[in-house]
Amino acid sequence: MAEHPSLRPAREFRDIARTGPLRELLACWIRIHPGDRLPARADFDPLDVPGILPHLVLTDVQREPYRFRVRLMGTAVVAAMGSDFTGKYLDEVFPDAGEQLLVRHRIEVAESGLPSYRYGKSSTRFRLDYAPLERVFLPLASDGREVDVILSAVVYLQPEA
Repeated sequence: MAEHPSLRPAREFRDIARTGPLRELLACWIRIHPGDRLPARADFDPLDVPGILPHLVLTDVQREPYRFRVRLMGTAVVAAMGSDFTGKYLDEVFPDAGEQLLVRHRIEVAESGLPSYRYGKSSTRFRLDYAPLERVFLPLASDGREVDVILSAVVYLQPEA
């Protein structure tokens, strides 16, 4: 049985992640990964990673055209954004959603089935005056192939003095 190509970048991201919550989530995703296909939403129990809960975002993937509905938004993300987007589509929240990295990178994950990692300043405006953020997007697929949920964590970091 060949290893699914999503495992290699997930291990690399776990090893370079700067924050504990992202390392914890990546380790959990690798642990639940079946090896030859993508894990499903049913495989992930948020209670297995309590330290990540405030930073967690789950988005449902809708195709043709791509749209992303926020299923769950952690309290740290709500605080940073100044609003809870649970139940809303990202294109309802951000008029220029198609130009936002938070949408473009989700499309890449949905199409490739590969995780996405980013560290740096956010290109999306948000309420808090933080400098960089660290985030990961992890694909989940009910059938093991077509991504239908993206499991994310976003950690907003204090600006360096």
